Order: sequence, then structure tokens, then C-alpha cells
Amino acid sequence: MSNSKILLLFILVVCFFVACEKTPVYDKATQLKIDDDIIAKYLKDNNLTFTKTAQGLYYQIINQNDTGTKIIALSDSLRIHYVERLLLNQRFLDSTISNVDTTLFQLKDAIQGWELGIPLIRAGGRIRLIVPSPLAYQNRQIDSLLIPNSILDFDIRLISAIDSTQFKPIKKPTN
Repeated sequence: MSNSKILLLFILVVCFFVACEKTPVYDKATQLKIDDDIIAKYLKDNNLTFTKTAQGLYYQIINQNDTGTKIIALSDSLRIHYVERLLLNQRFLDSTISNVDTTLFQLKDAIQGWELGIPLIRAGGRIRLIVPSPLAYQNRQIDSLLIPNSILDFDIRLISAIDSTQFKPIKKPTN
């Protein structure tokens, strides 16, 4: 065999093995344990007290607003203001605090950390959530700052909640 044929065969074999290489399966439980260790160390080093849910979400209720009667459901539309940071370096990611308008969304469309944490307060309340990556964006690269397995730190003010049963379909005019 000539040298060029051997080189071509070698390149094809290498390409075959590279193409067959599989991306490791995302293991939510393992990543949650890694994140939990990081969060626990962060809280200890910064002398912070948070409560941990069975799912691994850490929260600190700043203002429960017990006067709010509405218990938040996943189907509710919420108006909130929030500040989002990366936990370890507290690098700013996003905020709606300076907006005149609040952010409006359905809770069921949020990350799992918000689905678990926001219902712990009522309208008018404020909560800080430390969200491990399995309850946020997992191992997805969202942008240049929000890298895979990012642990997020949110300060959320729940302005209002609108029960989805209050929405009525708009009737289109008939011609």
C-alpha cells in the first residue's frame, strides 16, 4: 500500500472513532450532589442561613406577606421583579428592577427552581432562591455568562398573581 492510501485509511479510522464517541449522559442526581456541596460551602463561608427543600432548592424568605391570600399555582400568571446572579462570583446576569413594567409569565413556563420557590410567598412577598443547576438550565450553555451547570442566585419580588381561571377567551367578532 502506498503512503497516501495508508494515511487516508488512518484518517478514516480516526474519523470513525470520533464520530462514534458519545456525549456522556447528564446525571441529574450526581450534579445535584456536586452543586449541593458547593452551595453548602458558599453559605457557610458567607455565614448565610437558608432552608433547603427536598428537591435541593435553597431559599430564604425575606418577606412572606402573610396578608396575601392567594396561594400560587403553576397555572398562575405572575408579575415579578428579580435580580439574577451567578452564585459563586455574584456576577450579575439579569434584572428587571429598573424596568417600569414587571415581568409577566406563567409559572409553569419557568425553571423548576422558580416553580418550587415562588409559591412559598404571596403577592407582595420577596424571596431569595439559590437554584442548583439541575433545577435551572442543567448542562445547557445559555449564553457566554450562563455556562453549563451554573448555580443561580435570585432575589425575587412577587408583585401579583393572576389565577388562570380568571382569564376568559376573547370572542372574535362575527361578520
